[in-house]
Amino acid sequence: MFRGHRQDHHPPLVDTSSPSEVIRPLGPCEIYSSSRHALGFYKCVANTCQYSVLRTKLGDRGLHDILETAVANVILATPSLAVGIVGQDGSHPHFVRLPSIRTEHHIELINTSRRDTNDSMLLRTLERLHDQPWPEIEQRPPWKLTIILDNQLSEDEMLVFDAIFTAHHAIVDGRSTSEFHTRLLNELNGPLTPPSELTNGTLNMARPHDFPPTLEQLIAFSTSWGFLARTLFRELGPKWLQSGESGSIWTGAAVTPEPCRTRLRLVIIPAASVPAVLGACRRHNTTLTALLHALILLSLSKNLKPDQAPAFQSSTPIDLRPFVKGHSQSGGTESLFGVYVTAQTHCYKSDVVAQLRDRPSAAEVWTIAATLRKSIRQHLDNIPRDDIMSMLGWVTDWKKFWLSKGGKPRQDTWEVSNIGSMSPSHEESDEPEQRGWKIQRSIMSQSAMVAGAAIGISVSGVTGCGINLALGWQEGIVEEVIVDALTSDLQTWLDHVGHRDDDFINCSNDAVAGN
Repeated sequence: MFRGHRQDHHPPLVDTSSPSEVIRPLGPCEIYSSSRHALGFYKCVANTCQYSVLRTKLGDRGLHDILETAVANVILATPSLAVGIVGQDGSHPHFVRLPSIRTEHHIELINTSRRDTNDSMLLRTLERLHDQPWPEIEQRPPWKLTIILDNQLSEDEMLVFDAIFTAHHAIVDGRSTSEFHTRLLNELNGPLTPPSELTNGTLNMARPHDFPPTLEQLIAFSTSWGFLARTLFRELGPKWLQSGESGSIWTGAAVTPEPCRTRLRLVIIPAASVPAVLGACRRHNTTLTALLHALILLSLSKNLKPDQAPAFQSSTPIDLRPFVKGHSQSGGTESLFGVYVTAQTHCYKSDVVAQLRDRPSAAEVWTIAATLRKSIRQHLDNIPRDDIMSMLGWVTDWKKFWLSKGGKPRQDTWEVSNIGSMSPSHEESDEPEQRGWKIQRSIMSQSAMVAGAAIGISVSGVTGCGINLALGWQEGIVEEVIVDALTSDLQTWLDHVGHRDDDFINCSNDAVAGN
């Protein structure tokens, strides 16, 4: 599974009779995700954006025709959306350029007239999509845009619909899902001219494209011998020699691939509350991400017994685009489409948890959140030195690596992945008839993480609109009552945190969104 030196990734010999052109091998970070998909351990990452537009803007064209044109132009400008993955079951998978793409495989419209007042139907749809493996991954790019056209959402003058972008995690990370919608929105607000490469639902991909480099090619990671030794010892060393605290960390049930069913809940920070919540974070020298970690810690400490869960551990995925140097791309490195992410781990030892259980207070929550913010800042300052992503190349057999996790405790209790807020529209106008397409909501969500954190909290928003938290977990790994209590706690505390900094944890709400 591990070898004595870092693994180099060179293109293996391939069948030259294949109509697909080999682009490059997957990098270690990309293999991390492709190997999970091959085993059914993680299917996809998603971002659901709610679009609105005046019906008069459609002219005499149907919605499917408009979306097909816009999506085709996005594909032509985004090489990652035009590739297959060959050899994902082995140790040397590679990307292949496909000669053509059928748009019917990637755009689906679902019409409904059911009133989805608390987004429960949307969440059930997302759960279904998150549990579907990508078919014919060698000949079909692993992504899809599913349109939920709810007649109850739209008014006489406005068309409103949810667009769910789902994709294989080897071609996109969370930030890329937001970038997809940004590119789609720009196309919808453009001239909407069908490309010459699109004929009868087939997009010809003969035009050459520059495929994005791997994470490892863009960032020069460096690894000290001490970090290398600690990391390998944590993975390979005998558990009885490792820290006693690790054995007391509660991370839900042990790793098991069955049943691999995704469950989701939704917490909403309304647009009117966002400035107050972010303002409270600034007053207490912290960030929304750090505050969410502290609130989750408080909720789980409150709802799990001390002997059952004396300690916890969480992680924060971190976008690495700001650390990319010397790469030229239209839109800058922030618009890089691919997988450019690392993660930091946070441990909440038994003494910290015990104190929070004995004397829960808003002051203690803010103290923990401020400490976490400082820790994340220190981690950022250290990148690219001694980063966990530098260790992925040491794994030579990812299938064996993942299967070895079966029956063992997972590493993290929860994960908070915050991709920030995207722009609501390409252009604004005070005149209603001049307004274009607009995005008014974003919900990022993830598949059940069979060998990952017990609970995944995905955070996304739209500037000037709300912020949404999708809580996901694998059925059976965490009791539903625990996640429901966490959902209720987060909704209640976030509703009050910006207005009652000192005692918001004692507030209560009557309703919780998305159950």
